[in-house]
Formats: sequence, C-alpha cells, structure tokens
Amino acid sequence: MRNGSFSRYYNTNSIVHMINPLCKILAMLIFVVMSMVGSCVRVMCGLSIILFFLMVLSLVPLKKYLSSVYSMKFLLLVIFFINILFGVSIYNSFIMLCRVCLVLMYFSLLLYTTTTNELALGFSSLLRPLGIFGFPVSKVSMAIAFSLNFIPILFMESGKIIKSQTSRGFNYRDGSFKDRINGFNSVVIPMFVLSMKRADSISDAMEVKQFSFNSNRSSIKGVRWHLSDFYMIGCHLLVLVFVLIKEVVL
Repeated sequence: MRNGSFSRYYNTNSIVHMINPLCKILAMLIFVVMSMVGSCVRVMCGLSIILFFLMVLSLVPLKKYLSSVYSMKFLLLVIFFINILFGVSIYNSFIMLCRVCLVLMYFSLLLYTTTTNELALGFSSLLRPLGIFGFPVSKVSMAIAFSLNFIPILFMESGKIIKSQTSRGFNYRDGSFKDRINGFNSVVIPMFVLSMKRADSISDAMEVKQFSFNSNRSSIKGVRWHLSDFYMIGCHLLVLVFVLIKEVVL
C-alpha cells in the first residue's frame, strides 16, 4: 500500500478528472454491484472493457493501475487459496479474483482522478440525505476529510521509519517470529506517536481559528452536475440493467 496508489492524485486534464466527485463515487458503487452480481467470464470481460475505456480517458498511465493491483498480490493469493481450501472450484475462485481486481482498479481510478478534498465533498454530498433523520453529516464528512489527508501522511512516515530502522541494521524480512514482532512494534509505536502529535497540532490550529463542529459550514466548490456526469451515471445504470437481466432473469 505504501508503494501503491492509495490517495495519490495524478494531476492531468482529462474528461474523468472533470467529472464531479459525487458522480464518480456513485459510479463506483454501481460498478461494485455489477462486479458482485456478475458470475461468468463474459460479464467480467465486459466490465473489464468498460474499466479499460475509463482508464484510457483518465490519461493516467496504465502501469500505475497495474502497480496498484500488483501491490495487493499477496492478498489476492490468500483469497484464491482460501477459496480452494473451502471447496470452491477453480473457476469460481478465478471469478472472485477478477471481481477483486476490477474493484481495486476502479478504486484506483477514483483516487487517481479525484483529490482528497473532492472525495470528502463527494462523500458529504452522498450522506446529506441522511441529515433528515438526524445523522451528523457535517461531523462525518469532516472525519472523512481528516482520514483521507492523514492516511498518505502515515504511509510516508512509516516508509521513513522503516528506512531508518533498516539503516541501523534491522532486517524486517528474516529472523524469528519474536524479532518480527519487535520490528512491528518499532514501526507502529513511532507512527502512533507521530499521528498523535499531528492531531494535536491540527486541533490547536482549529482552536485558534475558533472552529466548532456544531457550526454550519460551506464549501468553495459545490457538486455541480454536467452533461458528462449524466452520461457516466446513465451508462453505468444501463450496464447494470444488462448484468441483472443476464444473471438474474436469464
């Protein structure tokens, strides 16, 4: 994950970058449903073609999408062998791997083409209807914004800690189980301390600015729907209808 694509925005001028974040989040949820419903190779191939078309439109190098999947290779192997151990056929295990890979690549598409602030705005717009039932949308959206900005910082700090420990002669790959546990603690504890320090500095800055969670907040950028956004949602819904007819009705 530290060498992957998590929260790494690729700045370029493409059609996918200009689509509003709420539309991209909804499209990703629809794509996840299609991936979970699909159970044959033809559906997986069709979804792969759609995803490939969006990746080309994003103007992000394809090797970055492949690296995001490659960084999760151990998780994919674990999922495959667990399915085999529980008596799942090789065909169904392969379909499961295709589902996970498609979802990971679409998630990478969302992260490459959307900044963290836009993602927070999109999630807050998605959760806004729940405010009718008393759901604290503003607090949750603020927590999402903080987490999206904190996660890449933690990955960068963990990389620095691992490099510093390696330069001191510590080997994370070899050694006994006890040595690996000590190595894990040598990374987690400094990361926890650094995250607490950053949280304290942010809270001090917010207190100086007289920030309050209970106050109403506005955003400079709003979620505006354009014709390309409706095209994207409409195409995803149309494909979802075809997948449901193929898998449920026929």
